[in-house]
Amino acid sequence: MTRSSLDRALPHHHRPQLAFLAAVLAAACGGGVKGPAGAPVGQNTQPGAGAGVELTTAEAVLEASIAAQGGRERMGKLRAVRQVGTFAIPQMSIKGALTIVAAPPRSSLRTVELPGLGKSSQGVSGDVAWEVDPITGSRVIDGEERAQLLRDGTFNAALAWKELYPKAELLGVVDLAGRPVYKVVLTAADGDTQTRYFAKDTLLPAGVEMVARSQLGKVPLMMELSDWRDVGGIKYPHKLTRKEGPRTIEIRIDKIELDPALDPQTFALPPEIAALPKPASP
Repeated sequence: MTRSSLDRALPHHHRPQLAFLAAVLAAACGGGVKGPAGAPVGQNTQPGAGAGVELTTAEAVLEASIAAQGGRERMGKLRAVRQVGTFAIPQMSIKGALTIVAAPPRSSLRTVELPGLGKSSQGVSGDVAWEVDPITGSRVIDGEERAQLLRDGTFNAALAWKELYPKAELLGVVDLAGRPVYKVVLTAADGDTQTRYFAKDTLLPAGVEMVARSQLGKVPLMMELSDWRDVGGIKYPHKLTRKEGPRTIEIRIDKIELDPALDPQTFALPPEIAALPKPASP
């Protein structure tokens, strides 16, 4: 496939908008409560903390959701997470392999490999956010896009929501895909916002709505989260469905490793990125 035909088939903000994917996983995959012994993997065995009680503040919803996913103590013990799965755009018959690795304090590496189209990588290493793409080349990310990536690249970002988003508002209970959910709007110090939805019955994250920053500007996106499963005492969504207008992108997580042994160079800057000028520290 030539570059021009690839551009027509897969616009840049679909290759594969890794910043938004990172944000969703950071927000939704922090930690979880382990179900009763012997409970089948993937089954929601008990409601989240606060389920059945009407929550009236954003803080109450966010903290109850952390408890439902596993709680601060369990989540705080994590030192690294690796997730492996697939990334697909059914309307375009495009499917590729997806890998996401994250570690404290703010290190992440996300790669997507599309057969015949190449490999895209995006990472955060300390204060440097970067991207290597076979079509658009290598770049050090700056500006609003960088600010969003650095915020969402924070390891265990769900636990630090107060620091990352000084303003949090609960806008009541709304309907999302036929189920009642709490709607919480988070606002960062720079004015960037995320709207997060939490299932009223389980308090597990059900969706994230935001405007993702990219080379082409601002892209409004919505991601729904489902197929929650217990992994080592932590609940993670194994299916993420991104909706942007009429197009749908499906992400399936096949394997999650907690505290995997990582190569010391996992988050090192690629040579082509290391050679580029870096923006000042935020």
